[in-house]
Amino acid sequence: MRTTRSLFAAVLLLSPPLFAQGPNWNRIADLMVVRTLALAPGERVVIHHDATKDAGLVAAVRAAITRAGGVVAGELVWPEGATAAVYDTMSPPTLAARVAREDSAYLRLMKSASIYLWLHAPSHRDLPRRIEKLIWASGVRAIHFHWTLPSDPAEAVTAAQMYEKAIAVSPAELDKVEGAMERSLKGKQVRLTSPGGTDLRFTIPATAWFHRNTGSATRQKTASARTTRDREEELPAGVLRTTDLRDAEGVLVATTIQGTKSGSVRVTFKAGRVVSIQGDGAAGQGLAGLYAGASGDRDKPGELVVGFNPELLPILPSGFMPYYGYGAGIVRIAIGDNWESGGRNRAGNHWEQWLFVVDGTLTAGERVLVRDGKLVP
Repeated sequence: MRTTRSLFAAVLLLSPPLFAQGPNWNRIADLMVVRTLALAPGERVVIHHDATKDAGLVAAVRAAITRAGGVVAGELVWPEGATAAVYDTMSPPTLAARVAREDSAYLRLMKSASIYLWLHAPSHRDLPRRIEKLIWASGVRAIHFHWTLPSDPAEAVTAAQMYEKAIAVSPAELDKVEGAMERSLKGKQVRLTSPGGTDLRFTIPATAWFHRNTGSATRQKTASARTTRDREEELPAGVLRTTDLRDAEGVLVATTIQGTKSGSVRVTFKAGRVVSIQGDGAAGQGLAGLYAGASGDRDKPGELVVGFNPELLPILPSGFMPYYGYGAGIVRIAIGDNWESGGRNRAGNHWEQWLFVVDGTLTAGERVLVRDGKLVP
């Protein structure tokens, strides 16, 4: 999930009538193009979208690119419906040949452009991981904009309203608070605890590489990219992440991506590796089952992610976590593959799991950075 914001004020306050009509895609598109990308006249853009979702967003993005003097160099559509069904009928060799042809064509197109816009998350097969590798190979700067919503209609409206405000949060504001935490974490022993039983310790070296997801994907920021994450900004923005977790020891009791009411997992670490994982509830038990069948570096901590966006309520009543836990104060520990963020873990089929602590206390040395799920100024 990366993005940007600077042209408009810290938070754009949107009126209830506007929300009643749905998201203001024109305003969102302007924030993406003018602020996040700082699009220069003549820059070439590839748009990748889902034809079944949010046609208003795609139209607004095209118009914003044109107003800024950019050129839409190509549009790609994620496979769905009948097209996706064709992929499902292919034998493994036929599918592999198809993937190779597609990736070759996509790479040529992306190399001819300077910007790639990833609108919505493709759900079919391994497309996300393939695209992430193409982003790195092509040298584009990119935006992830997935707009994930809960299934409950009322909560979906609430989440959409939050996303619209969250996208407008200033990149400078996010960079300031994320940078302060990055400096506090480097070279420290870190401890994460929670009322549910988490007590996990690990060390972050002074030389650790961090990615600040602030909502800025300008040429200046991406020039120093070391990872795919550094080339692509997620919108809504608002997380600090590092893959450099050393000597993990202790217990992590966390919720899964399915939400806080879908069960939890208890993961025990010793000498920097997972030694046991137990699940509670459907999602927790399912994750434990997936872990049993995973291979490679499934048992290594992959990433520390801390949420900062003040406009994303951490949890909705159903247990849904808006935008992958980017709300201020949520702490995420990943296990398994961490290629996308520049880590060295490699697991079979890019196996990676995100584990969320929504009420945790995060301490670096003697300094408390998050207390009971809330950021400490």
